Amino acid sequence: MRRAAVGVDVGGTKMLMLARSREPSGGEVTRRVGTGPGTTPGDLERAVEEFLADHGLEPIALGVAVPGLVGNGRVRVSDVLPQLAGWSGWSGRAAPSLLVNDIRGALAQEAATLSRSATAAVVVCGTAVGSAYLSEGRVIRGARGWAGEIGSLPMTTPQGVRRLDELAGGGAVVRAARMPPELIHAALAGGDRRVQDVVHAAGEAFGLGLASLVNVLNPDAVRVAGGTLGYQGYWNTALTTAQQHTLPELWHACTITRIEDPELVVARGATRLATAMADGRAWARQYV
Repeated sequence: MRRAAVGVDVGGTKMLMLARSREPSGGEVTRRVGTGPGTTPGDLERAVEEFLADHGLEPIALGVAVPGLVGNGRVRVSDVLPQLAGWSGWSGRAAPSLLVNDIRGALAQEAATLSRSATAAVVVCGTAVGSAYLSEGRVIRGARGWAGEIGSLPMTTPQGVRRLDELAGGGAVVRAARMPPELIHAALAGGDRRVQDVVHAAGEAFGLGLASLVNVLNPDAVRVAGGTLGYQGYWNTALTTAQQHTLPELWHACTITRIEDPELVVARGATRLATAMADGRAWARQYV
């Protein structure tokens, strides 16, 4: 058996498992499996066990990152994966493990490349929209550790007040376009105006969310990831809208960039946190 640190990124439509071996000849191995609203903790735990067995891995630490509110080591609520409410994470082995909000996990990974005094934000737009923040190098946790629910930002529309999730997230794009992601990509490539308008509207909403964040937090860096950014026109529309609605002084004080290896950032962050916690690193505690 190979000893490895393991990170799990649980999303609304898929779960990514990543193992990083500590052996000199090792490296990273990954596996993706589908998820959905009916996914249960048992489903996740079985997938992890199969992943470990198939690769002959013995975990030395395991970090599980989930969408939603996490408090005192337990999932309080998850809009996209409601069956996870009450789950306290993976407990199938003796290896140290932790449960963390998914965007907080991404923040932990990105923080490794930021200055120790950075004021920064990580925003991920997948099925829904989430964020996490640093202020002068410290995680902004909030009163219950739940700071960062930018997806619940209320926004006025002709149909009434809607949440940012409902306007900008990948789930919102799929519902508005009335087709799955692969067909949306094809329609955009083919110049379908109806689908272009759907993606443009979602990108505008996301840009307003970014503008709100920059105006309130005054970060020097914003790192952005998520599958929704891959829709043709979405990211450019979001950036243009964000700049239009951000105070110029705050905009020019901030660098907004897309995260490298965005599909792996959450799982790598969960791995980094789990390893640090197992090693007794004090800095990791503020993330969970």
